[in-house]
Amino acid sequence: MSSAGVVGFIKHRLKPYLGKSFKIGHGGTLDPFATGLLPIGLGKATKRLQPLLEGSKTYRFTLQFGTQTTTGDPEGEETLTSKNIPSKTEMESILPRFTGPQQQTPPAFSALKVGGQRAYKLARKGEQVTLQPRTITIHNLSLLNYEKTYAVLEATVSKGTYIRTLGEDMAKAAGTVGHLTTLQRTAHGPFNISEATSLETLDNALKTGDWKAHLLPLDVCPAVENTPADVTTKGESK
Repeated sequence: MSSAGVVGFIKHRLKPYLGKSFKIGHGGTLDPFATGLLPIGLGKATKRLQPLLEGSKTYRFTLQFGTQTTTGDPEGEETLTSKNIPSKTEMESILPRFTGPQQQTPPAFSALKVGGQRAYKLARKGEQVTLQPRTITIHNLSLLNYEKTYAVLEATVSKGTYIRTLGEDMAKAAGTVGHLTTLQRTAHGPFNISEATSLETLDNALKTGDWKAHLLPLDVCPAVENTPADVTTKGESK
């Protein structure tokens, strides 16, 4: 299910209680193959949700060595291969290179606009997509697990960072090629996946009429003014 699909699903479930005209939206699109935290805003919180999410995001991801794809994930076509597999020591040694402020070129398969069109739509047509590098910050980067053909890593990054590109760049720095096979967002701004509600749990609550059970008031984020009508969900675990 896409991020927009999650919003549509919840909106459909809420119509019996709130009618058809209420506002609902998500904060920060997840890649199609990604899972994890997806903050949802309801009512006036839909507009106010975005400023809460300008902070850092944390992702856990699996970098598969030996194969590069057009999209940087399992959904793309294979473009490059390498028999070189870096050791755990080699992976650990490159981590400092990818920590701190740096320039990153967004992937062609992204939602950024080029000439008024989404880059991924142009890329799917086989058109050449050129995107300009941008300044991003990798606040923390750690190796959680290492196996012979893949590594599991965790990164806390600034807004605008593409983890698929980070994975590809790390593989190149280690003397090989690679792509992501898993990607999970575990934190976004003030929200953490440990406090999130699964979509299944939320769905069961909405079916029974207890639609307020998983709402949070905006005063959980002191920097944002709170009014009785402003609420936000705990976040869905997609």
